[in-house]
Amino acid sequence: MEKGWIRAGETVKPEQKGEFMEAKKFMEIVQFAIQREIESVDFYNEAGRIVKHSGTKELFSDFAKQEEGHKKKLEEVQAGKIVLGRIEKVPNLQISDYLVDAKLKPEISFAEILRIAMKREERSVKLYTDLNQKNENENLKNLFTFLVQEESKHKYALEKIYDDEILK
Repeated sequence: MEKGWIRAGETVKPEQKGEFMEAKKFMEIVQFAIQREIESVDFYNEAGRIVKHSGTKELFSDFAKQEEGHKKKLEEVQAGKIVLGRIEKVPNLQISDYLVDAKLKPEISFAEILRIAMKREERSVKLYTDLNQKNENENLKNLFTFLVQEESKHKYALEKIYDDEILK
């Protein structure tokens, strides 16, 4: 196995700290993240069925596919292999910082769907940022940085639509 990869049952010693992270605990965290990605796929599929705007339907369908890809990357972590993409800076309009949570319902407005989606992406960014900060394994830090970037892109796209369509 290549350096930096872990499998269930192993104990991982981060290079920078004297602490040990039990692989079982880490895999529980990864499983939680996988579940969040599954919930995101379901959310975007449902939102796509509810929303009336055809462009947004396509966007939500695309997001569902991307979230499925994130789930597969996390499953690769569980299997002991990691595939990464290019890391880049993503803008943050911070609109979701000021929104309250809401539930997805059949009669929900376009603005509410966008608000829910922004908050979901904001939470995903926080989850992967926290996982990144709590992990010293370079391969896994790269994975979580990549996932932060991906979820940030989703959040930015949603905030841009909200800014252009709702706050105009």
